[in-house]
Amino acid sequence: MATAFDWGGYDSKNLLAGDLVNLNVQPAFDFGNFYGEGWVEGGAALGSWSLGAVVNDPKLQQFGRDATESLLLSTVLVTCVKYSVNRNRPDGGSYSFPSGHTITAFCFAPVVQKYWGWEAGIPAYALAALTAFARVEGYHHYLSDVIAGAALGIIVGNAVVYSPKDVSVSVGMGELNLKLAFN
Repeated sequence: MATAFDWGGYDSKNLLAGDLVNLNVQPAFDFGNFYGEGWVEGGAALGSWSLGAVVNDPKLQQFGRDATESLLLSTVLVTCVKYSVNRNRPDGGSYSFPSGHTITAFCFAPVVQKYWGWEAGIPAYALAALTAFARVEGYHHYLSDVIAGAALGIIVGNAVVYSPKDVSVSVGMGELNLKLAFN
């Protein structure tokens, strides 16, 4: 049965996976699968945030905070979409769409680029792409799963790093005043 995700049968037949297997670069794909694990980027994010606080480096600390926020938001988003769509994986598992590994890798890349420039951003995006291809090559996801994960990850990462950090909301009700500040 064709779905909106099939792209004319290409995706449902998972033709890209076979092509990637034929490349015979399994160690690279193994690293891509490892890199897309949430704890890898999460460890880097929390480690940067903590190290920035310890050595009094505000840039490193803010990078860690933004990376952590990006990862948390992408985790919530991907979980909600996965359970809503409930697409089966090519390997028979559940919750294929979108790819969690891919959204994790791609939400981290814009944060890296924002704080450390394109010299670090390009490798971060390359590692994210490797993760996406590894997920397809291992028959864990279809091409559309990783494209959606990449798009959502880039949107989340950019939303975090380019959102205003000093937002203040005040609500006055007679003698009761409530002020929220997000820094």
